[in-house]
Amino acid sequence: MINPQTKGIKMNISSCESVSEVLTSIGAENDYSLRPINEFPTYRGVFDSNDNPVAIVNSTYKLMQPAKAFSYVNDLREGLDMKFDTAGFTKGGRRMYLTLRKENAIEIDPKVGDTMDELIYFWTSFDGSIQNTLNKMLERLVCTNGMVAKDTQSSVKVKHSSQMESKLDSYIASEVDNIKATYEETKQIIYSLADTKVSRSQAKETINRLFAGETKQAEKTREDVLQRFTNGMGNRGETAWDLLNGITEYQNHGKTFRSTDGSSSTENRLTSLTMGRDSNLMHRVWSELVVLN
Repeated sequence: MINPQTKGIKMNISSCESVSEVLTSIGAENDYSLRPINEFPTYRGVFDSNDNPVAIVNSTYKLMQPAKAFSYVNDLREGLDMKFDTAGFTKGGRRMYLTLRKENAIEIDPKVGDTMDELIYFWTSFDGSIQNTLNKMLERLVCTNGMVAKDTQSSVKVKHSSQMESKLDSYIASEVDNIKATYEETKQIIYSLADTKVSRSQAKETINRLFAGETKQAEKTREDVLQRFTNGMGNRGETAWDLLNGITEYQNHGKTFRSTDGSSSTENRLTSLTMGRDSNLMHRVWSELVVLN
């Protein structure tokens, strides 16, 4: 049950000042509904605010309305002094996300204008395919280099269940100070990485561990990442920070993402970088590079 009207929508919502404005911008200002399916009595259909079919779920599935989901993000926005950034749908409307942004939160190297924004990515689904997920991330701006996750503590997931709203209420109420502390800790790590000298041989050894494999594609990937360590945007091939950005530049700009059934290559890139395989790889990257300090 694919809704072609919401497939792949991504909206710039930076001018929005309230959840209601965000919901109107992406066409989700009205509640979704659950209805019985005559042919399948143990299942129900999920319909969006325009009465388009979105998904089929079991009869006990707990549906979270878009307005309720985004209200949690709005509480974080206010507590963290962030702005709305983007919002949209993937998987034919079955998944929804919203991002918050704090601009120029970290300045690493004024000589090259190397700055980073703090971001919060919130994901939810209307079919239970993913949990309600909050990821604290960073985006390097010298080349719009993309998202970098700090570690596993930078992600919170809450299952779709009868307790999910109370769990999210509890998390949001207690987590603003922790998120601020996480970003401050990350900032200090970044400064340390920028001061940590890394030789080309050290960089190559680290890259070989992170991108292991005997195939020609794996070898090509390692060569690409090593080249970006030295010659990537804003990089000089001298520090652990250059190595980190050589890797993230490859992940965001060098790697090819393909379309799959129900998802475009752009959707798959977004999902992988923010909560999928490539996001998980960045957890390992941080661990590897901190050891170099």
